Amino acid sequence: MNETRKARLSSVIQQELSTVVRTLKDPRIPWVTFTRVDVVDDGSQATVFLTLLGGNEDREKVKDCLEGLKSSAGFLRRHLAKILTIRHIPTLIFKEDRGLENVLRVNELLKQIGTTSENDSSDSDSSSS
Repeated sequence: MNETRKARLSSVIQQELSTVVRTLKDPRIPWVTFTRVDVVDDGSQATVFLTLLGGNEDREKVKDCLEGLKSSAGFLRRHLAKILTIRHIPTLIFKEDRGLENVLRVNELLKQIGTTSENDSSDSDSSSS
């Protein structure tokens, strides 16, 4: 499958899942945002990355949401089969998107390094005077 087709398929899957997930009756699935969809080269599998609205701090809530989506995967695939005009509908795998969390953590570490280096340089400046 070429890159353009994979990108288009990923986009359609992401949009459709965002629409239909709101109709699910599973209480384990709160409001979620699907951040990206990665489709493998042969189109047999799509990994759907998601984040919970309000943050992913509560690990138990994220785990419950992933379990709820996993149990709803068959329903979601059938919905996609009605929308997509491809022969084989990809298997859906749901994963937590920890990208934003990682960016925030790196930013915090850089701030700590910056304040540490400022303190070290001010200590060396005052001792040399």
